[in-house]
Amino acid sequence: MRAVELFAGAGGMSLGLKGAGFEVVAAYDSWQGAVDVYRANLGGYVRQADLKDIFAIGPTLAALAPDLIVGGPPCQDFSAAGERIEGERAGLTRAFAMLVCIARPKWFLMENVPLATRSQAWADARAMLVKAGYGLTETKLNASFYGVPQDRKRLFVIGRLGEADGFLESALAAARSCQPMTVRDMLGNALGNAFYVHPRMPGKRGVWSTAEPAPTMRGSSRRPMPGSYQPHPADAALVEAGAFYTRPYYEGRGVRTLDEPAPSVIRTTRERPRPKYLANPHPADPVPATAAAVLTQEQVSRIQGFPTGWDWSAAAVRDVDQMIANAVPAPMAEAIGGVILAREAGESIPEIQGRFGEWLRRSRGFSKQAIRNAKSRVNRARRLLGGRTFADAAAELAALDTAEAFAALPTGTRSDLRAALRLYREWQAEPKRGRKVEAVPPAGVKAVAA
Repeated sequence: MRAVELFAGAGGMSLGLKGAGFEVVAAYDSWQGAVDVYRANLGGYVRQADLKDIFAIGPTLAALAPDLIVGGPPCQDFSAAGERIEGERAGLTRAFAMLVCIARPKWFLMENVPLATRSQAWADARAMLVKAGYGLTETKLNASFYGVPQDRKRLFVIGRLGEADGFLESALAAARSCQPMTVRDMLGNALGNAFYVHPRMPGKRGVWSTAEPAPTMRGSSRRPMPGSYQPHPADAALVEAGAFYTRPYYEGRGVRTLDEPAPSVIRTTRERPRPKYLANPHPADPVPATAAAVLTQEQVSRIQGFPTGWDWSAAAVRDVDQMIANAVPAPMAEAIGGVILAREAGESIPEIQGRFGEWLRRSRGFSKQAIRNAKSRVNRARRLLGGRTFADAAAELAALDTAEAFAALPTGTRSDLRAALRLYREWQAEPKRGRKVEAVPPAGVKAVAA
């Protein structure tokens, strides 16, 4: 699938999509510094552009005819760390929706802060996308469950033409890890798996990472680490400290251990603790801030999902902090991209949600076996449809009838699959709260036989 990224920043989203298997054919951002970093690491197809200029960008996107448009419009107007006053940057969320509607890719993916869902900008953008025919999956995901050691909660909106709303929720949930990733998980190979090589001279390095070349080995290199050894500042300070400080905003906690995710990365994450915090530390800090390591920019970059060796040299140090904070973590983008590719290929189907079986029992009088059969037939029909869930029920049945594998089935089996889909759509159409259900099947409705 061919993808185009808008508001590309330093390239986290594109890096993840490439890892999932997408071909990223174009990328745009208004910040020249971010464009330079993107170009140095990912390729020359990135361009500096004012994405508010719909008349200039729209025809270009339409000509590219991508399968997927992705982007994270600026979130500062919605962020919990800001004043939450909608201004020009909030309007770029509308611009993203307009560009999607102009180019009409099969899919789109938008990332933003969760508070964006309360904004007028997103309400306007959502209305445009729905009117253009996109079914939407709107979900809030925590990056620590998608390959990043960071407690970063973000809104992801995934749209597909002709789809029913919520079509990808179960697949995204299935891609979630069982446990949150910790900083130790990320740093384990590079810092936690450190080894000691006895230094030839006092003050030289003694602890080395397994991810780097070892020093020249000599006869004395194998001597055990003495209890009096004083680590060199370049040694694995973070692991030795066992905890790290990140500057909180508002009244948050500043110190965390390596065995938990970092907080959401912000521009000031790696700043040292200020006197005000030292005088009034958070009560939940596991160790004093003075005993915790202060993260380096390279470590913060990796916590945000950028690989070791990512070239930031095209930008000023302070700008790099902002680019890292703005980025979509690449492992998270890769996980979501993999879910999209699997559904596009028909390798996944949505799970049956809610209390469909209970509804069949109470309103249709189905036995346990009949309920199992109905669910099985819905899933079988979904597989024949390649995982599609159509916004229009009639279109769904029409698509099923035209599926080659469906046409090869016996007449009775085809009838059963159609009946199961109709029942499922009927259940979905009913109000989910306070609805009244009949204890027996209404006249003319026959339960699906076992």
